[in-house]
Amino acid sequence: MARKKIREYDSKRLLKEHLKRLAGIDLQIRSAQVTQSTDFTELTNKEPWLSSTKLVVKPDMLFGKRGKSGLVALNLDLAQVAAFVKERLGVEVEMGGCKAPITTFIVEPFVPHDQENYLSIVSERLGCTISFSECGGIEIEENWDKVKTIFLPTEKPMNLEACAP
Repeated sequence: MARKKIREYDSKRLLKEHLKRLAGIDLQIRSAQVTQSTDFTELTNKEPWLSSTKLVVKPDMLFGKRGKSGLVALNLDLAQVAAFVKERLGVEVEMGGCKAPITTFIVEPFVPHDQENYLSIVSERLGCTISFSECGGIEIEENWDKVKTIFLPTEKPMNLEACAP
């Protein structure tokens, strides 16, 4: 089965949609996708929370080490987000030997926190591989030994016994 990475924005959208549909869990995820064609006035009309809360903005480009590369901005208002995006949109970056221009950003509410978690879900032919760590954030690469991974077969219901053996 071919694997294809998806953007952080899309992964959160899919989690929100399908956890509600399948398990009745209503995740309070708020995020917005910004590209060259984004009209910030239209976006704010669609997502009013953007103008009433502090924000985080970062490229949503299928590469890691965004924080270590100075590509994450925290605790901004919408005007500062727009300026951050404008300065970096189309700028070519090199990550892991690949060069590409930045074309897409994700904007989310800023939530002060002391700890970040890491979550990865890889859909495979016979189920999903789920990886989690309490040592997420910009140091995740240095903490791979702390990542816990389980395989959840498609036919097996997701419950505590399956997820925490």
